[in-house]
Amino acid sequence: MTLELLKELSFFAGLSKEDLEHLSPYFSYQSFRAGQEIFAQDELAEYLYLVIVGCVIIKFKPDDGPPMKVAHIKPGGVFGWSAAMGNVTYTSGAECVDDCNTLKMRGSDIRKLRKKYPDLGQALLDRLASVISERWQNRQSKVISLLSQGIYRPEVARKKYKETETVENEQEKLKEEQMKALVEQLSAYIDHFHGGSVEFVSFDGKNLKVKLGGACLGCPLSPATLHGWVEGTVRQFFPDIVQVEAI
Repeated sequence: MTLELLKELSFFAGLSKEDLEHLSPYFSYQSFRAGQEIFAQDELAEYLYLVIVGCVIIKFKPDDGPPMKVAHIKPGGVFGWSAAMGNVTYTSGAECVDDCNTLKMRGSDIRKLRKKYPDLGQALLDRLASVISERWQNRQSKVISLLSQGIYRPEVARKKYKETETVENEQEKLKEEQMKALVEQLSAYIDHFHGGSVEFVSFDGKNLKVKLGGACLGCPLSPATLHGWVEGTVRQFFPDIVQVEAI
């Protein structure tokens, strides 16, 4: 049954029959009722889920704001990826909109799969990275308003500079100050989502350099963090930026 379900899911499209046969023993079937909570934010992150039937809402509650519905996961979609990334707890909660059927896989089994079938394990991680990047783009529109509250306060930043400085230098320093504030707040949200961090290193007006830390160190999905979340959000505020680079 599991093998046939894997064949029907778009997430696994293009994988060979042999690959699907290798994957099948790692997955199990589970159904949920409409309105049922699948897992809560900060709950032990054990399983990665794929939706077969139904719709799942992903909810995130920041420390300094109200709960947000950050994604709707439809058939073929993936959620609970904190387990895949090796996080101790889920960084968001998941709840069924209607009756749902899912396949689930233990996060620890993904790591076993990578050791036993390296190419297949890498293919699975590549697909997860793609899903996560897309999800973050959806989250950004909801998080942007929260981030912006603490970023564009030029009247506060200008007080830090001497009146004798030129307007041009003041504007450059103000822009750098705003970028630092944005990266700092991004780091707080990344920490909530998967235990990682991003540290401001330098910004010359066009190129931003940052340092990834925490759970991002050595994580195969760190490129998705850098380009899907950090760079994508930075470009919302600084559309003329040329490059975001991790050092």
